[in-house]
Amino acid sequence: MKLISNTYKIKRYYLLIILSSLIALLSCEKINYMYYLEKDSNMTFDLNYDVEPYIKALFPYTDKDGHQYISFQNGFKNQIVFYDIQTKEMAFKIDLDIEGDNGVGFFLGYYIDSLDSIYLTSLQLPEIYSVNKEGKINKKIYYGKSKDGNVLNACNSLSFSYHPILKFNNNLFVLSECNRWKYPNPVSAMIDLNTGNVQELPFEYPRFSGADNKKKNAGVELYFSRCFNGDKFIYSFFYEEDIFITSIDHNIVERVNVKSNYIDRVVMPNDYNGTLKSMCENPNYGNLLYDKYRDVYYRVCYLKTEIDNRENYMELWDFGRKIFSIIILDKNFNIIGETVFPEYTYNPNLMYIDEKGLYISENHYKNPNYDDDKLIFRLFRLCKSKEKYNDSAV
Repeated sequence: MKLISNTYKIKRYYLLIILSSLIALLSCEKINYMYYLEKDSNMTFDLNYDVEPYIKALFPYTDKDGHQYISFQNGFKNQIVFYDIQTKEMAFKIDLDIEGDNGVGFFLGYYIDSLDSIYLTSLQLPEIYSVNKEGKINKKIYYGKSKDGNVLNACNSLSFSYHPILKFNNNLFVLSECNRWKYPNPVSAMIDLNTGNVQELPFEYPRFSGADNKKKNAGVELYFSRCFNGDKFIYSFFYEEDIFITSIDHNIVERVNVKSNYIDRVVMPNDYNGTLKSMCENPNYGNLLYDKYRDVYYRVCYLKTEIDNRENYMELWDFGRKIFSIIILDKNFNIIGETVFPEYTYNPNLMYIDEKGLYISENHYKNPNYDDDKLIFRLFRLCKSKEKYNDSAV
């Protein structure tokens, strides 16, 4: 009996050593992530009585004199409002006609090249209107068919799913919504603003595991984010662990794994039944933003959770779900940090970046301080710690 007892003690001793080593290794893995996002001050904009807090397209804008604004489309209205970042008050707004000589139809999303050249993406048609600050049309651009004769689909310039269109070297880089029923199925196209030629780019929507049944699958391939670092485009598909880095002409595509510490694997909704609840509860990836001031990237990750059956799932989806983290990538797309944010507090669908840091909206309808007459952003600064890594934002 004594021999058995001693043997048991020895085994338990070695088991404790092994467990301690594993814990140490896991701890070291977190310590290696030396960057995190630290909560700082907030910024509040009082919304005018006719301005809605329901925002799908929001972009910062700095004019030629260095004056900074937050611009956003006023709900689904044909109007873009500009708020002065210094005064926190509305500076001006641009109303767009639906019909008439300067009618642009209904638009959703935009891109500001300058106040003399604002590109509006049509709500449903593969059309873009260039307008000035007075809402006068400069040019109408149709991109429904490439010069090779392939059909392209309308896609909006949004921040909700962060993929604004972009002007670079007098070319307009637009997007084509996924069509699972046709080939080729390009993600993007390039419009030559001198000639009007539309060239589809050689990067197609990736195949998703479990999405082969086109009739049954919920169409989540539509959800992706794209940013541009001045040299490359970077794509983050919401149900894909990897990101895709392309050259400007999209002839070179590099695939890099960017996996959250808190997501074992993404779960793709495979049926329309129960899709909204599933999309709010199951883990997947989200928007990807480039921070040109610090030469890093931020990738949103939605973590697995449970939602009360009485919850309004569509509203929760619109306001940024329940819990998320943000992965921090360096300029070479190495993971250097990941910060988890508290439940029902921030809306990662409304974020922007300036020289101070990353701003995330506190406009979440389940936040106790939520007020639909205000637009509130919290500043998070990128911090480096020489001590133990802290992965939570309070």
